[in-house]
Amino acid sequence: MDRPPADLTASAASLYRQYGDALKAGRRSAIAGFYHPQGALIVFNGVPRRQSRDELRQQYLTFWSPPDFFEWEGLTFDSISTSQVIVTGGFRWKSAGQPDTTRFIYAAVVAAVDSGMAIVFEHETVRPPQ
Repeated sequence: MDRPPADLTASAASLYRQYGDALKAGRRSAIAGFYHPQGALIVFNGVPRRQSRDELRQQYLTFWSPPDFFEWEGLTFDSISTSQVIVTGGFRWKSAGQPDTTRFIYAAVVAAVDSGMAIVFEHETVRPPQ
């Protein structure tokens, strides 16, 4: 095993730039690779589901539809231990055929894995109207 990244928050920010790029480009085969090798707890609109990386890979390859538009909004990265970073903020997502984007509240925990970072917990909730 490699050492954890020297700067956890910079490494987490780099992970999210790459993750966002993969979502924007619709690179289905790459997306599961941003999650921990042992999987992650995913909470979508309040519904929790623990998924293995293989389940995530299968979901993205089979059922997932790439967005017409995707953009992170105001992500912040805060170290919460010597190996974990909490990510908070939001994102905008436009599904194919929809007239406008939907805004989401986002939170995640990423953990050091070898010399990089991986998502172990992810929470996405549709932002209530203002």
